[in-house]
Amino acid sequence: MKSLSTTLTLVLCAYALAVAPAEAKKKQQKDEGQQQEETKSEAPPRYTPFPHNLIFNLVDIDGKAPPAEMWLRIDSTGRANGSSGCKNWSGIFAVGPDRFGPRTMPAFTESPCDPAQKAFEQQFWAILLGGPFWDLKGDQLIIKAFKGPGVMHFQRSL
Repeated sequence: MKSLSTTLTLVLCAYALAVAPAEAKKKQQKDEGQQQEETKSEAPPRYTPFPHNLIFNLVDIDGKAPPAEMWLRIDSTGRANGSSGCKNWSGIFAVGPDRFGPRTMPAFTESPCDPAQKAFEQQFWAILLGGPFWDLKGDQLIIKAFKGPGVMHFQRSL
């Protein structure tokens, strides 16, 4: 009886030693496959520099077309200028990798306009002065409000 239990123990140990490396190899291959999938799916985000020295015309704010021509331009030193419908403006903006905002309050030259245009312009300034996020997709500049609703779509001018 003692030899049967010894033999059985030796057989089980041999089986465990034979199976363990094969299981470890399968697990290692599975882990490597998962790491490769994670590497492919988690590509690092690409940095896109801000499009300095270009004029961008406003296409819409939250899907509503502007009642008058509105545009902006920021040069490589941060100097910005544009038209917000009722006002022509200029100022200095700090531009970061995904956000920008005014360093100083922009200077305005105002001209008379109707109340609907003034309301649209107020929405434009609420987004622009609030330190919005920016993104570039082809020839479109997208500016999204830092807090709350508000997305402006601009198209690069020719």
